[in-house]
Amino acid sequence: MARTDDRHETIGHLPLRVAEEVSRAGQLVQRVRRQTKNAQRTAADSFDRSADSHDRTARSYEQLVQHGGRHDEYLEHAARHHEFAQEDRQIAQRLRQLAESPLRRNSR
Repeated sequence: MARTDDRHETIGHLPLRVAEEVSRAGQLVQRVRRQTKNAQRTAADSFDRSADSHDRTARSYEQLVQHGGRHDEYLEHAARHHEFAQEDRQIAQRLRQLAESPLRRNSR
């Protein structure tokens, strides 16, 4: 008889343990979502800094042209760095949009 009582006691606590596990899983999911959004914002800031660096590099090449440098070569380098800066800013913008949007569940 004691064995049956133990089994009923164990089964009786099962829904409580399941609810606790579900609650912990939900908290973990929320924490991971916050960390993901923070990482996206940090990456966006990094891409902005990279874009600024590419712009400075491009301006340096443009200044070299004004001072009699190798015109075509330096202008080509400047144009490439402006393109890199534009790409980095687009990536940064997309990362910020992702960070501000709610995370969606995968649909199957």
